[in-house]
Amino acid sequence: MKTLVALLLLVSACTSNRLPQVNAPADGAEYYQVGQPLAVAQNRLYPDPQGGLGHSQDPDIRVTDIRLTATYTVLYMTFGKDPNDRNNNYYGSSSISFNPKAVLASADGKRTYALLKTEGIPMTPDSREIKNDEKVPFILYFERLDKGVETFDLFECKSDNVNSCFNVAGMNLHNPTDSSSSSQK
Repeated sequence: MKTLVALLLLVSACTSNRLPQVNAPADGAEYYQVGQPLAVAQNRLYPDPQGGLGHSQDPDIRVTDIRLTATYTVLYMTFGKDPNDRNNNYYGSSSISFNPKAVLASADGKRTYALLKTEGIPMTPDSREIKNDEKVPFILYFERLDKGVETFDLFECKSDNVNSCFNVAGMNLHNPTDSSSSSQK
C-alpha cells in the first residue's frame, strides 16, 4: 500500500499545473535539455522558493518560469492587477503590449539577447485590451543565453508616468559553461 501511495505521489508531482496553451514550447523536442538534474527541469512555484525568477518594480508582473531550449531562452510570465491594492481600479481595463526591442542582458551587461517572438501578448504597436480583474499568462522567446550566463535581467523599456514597462531584474538559472557539469545522471 505504501508503494502505491508513493507511486501516486510521484505521478502527481510530474503533472503540469500550467494551462495547455502556456505549456507549449517552441519545439517539444527541445523543451527539456538532456542531462539536466530533475530539480532544474521541474516547474517552479511562485513565490519562487529557489530564487531566480527575479523581481520587478511593477507588482502586476510575475515571472512564473524560465526555460532554456536548444534555440531559445523562454520566459513564462503573467500580468494581473492585485485586487487588494488600494490604488487599483480593479473593475476598469488596461491595454497591454510588449516592446519588440526588449532584451535580456547578462548580469555584467556585456551581452544582450534579442526578443524573437511572443505568445499571449501582442508586440507594440498592437495592443490587447484586458479587464483589470483578468490575469494574462504570456510567453516571451529570446535568443538562447550563452553557456555560462546564469544571471540576467529583462529590459523592455524605460518606465515613465504613462507607461509601466515589464522590466525584471535578478533572474537566474542553471546554465553551466561546460556540458559535462550538467550531465550527471
